[in-house]
Amino acid sequence: MEPLRETIRIRVRFSEVDALRMVWHGCYMQYLEDAREAFGRRYGLTYLHIFNSGYVAPIADMHVQYRQPATIDDLLLVEITCRPTPGGKLIFDYRITKESDASLVLTATTIQLFMTREGVFEPSSPEFFDEWKKSMNDEL
Repeated sequence: MEPLRETIRIRVRFSEVDALRMVWHGCYMQYLEDAREAFGRRYGLTYLHIFNSGYVAPIADMHVQYRQPATIDDLLLVEITCRPTPGGKLIFDYRITKESDASLVLTATTIQLFMTREGVFEPSSPEFFDEWKKSMNDEL
């Protein structure tokens, strides 16, 4: 089975680089967020859908490995892949590459857990999430 995957394209803006002309490390977190939002739109798991189902999905863990810098006007491809996992959590793997030569800029992984909108951790898989996984034809 093919994993659930989405790729977005980002052009590095002047405001995203530091005095060394490299993308400031914090901007990469926004690129990952942009990829998660695009993934949600493509596969029907938007943050609004999660919220309207009575939950939020904060990031509980994030690992990032910087491989090489990106700079102004670089075109970056941000690929997000949803890792199949039992239970109620979202695990995403990311690869950011330069479009010009496919060189690897960054790899990352995030884990999101479900909480009620009142802030109570949900230890089991919420019903809406189980339904979503089933709608993905057991890809997860």
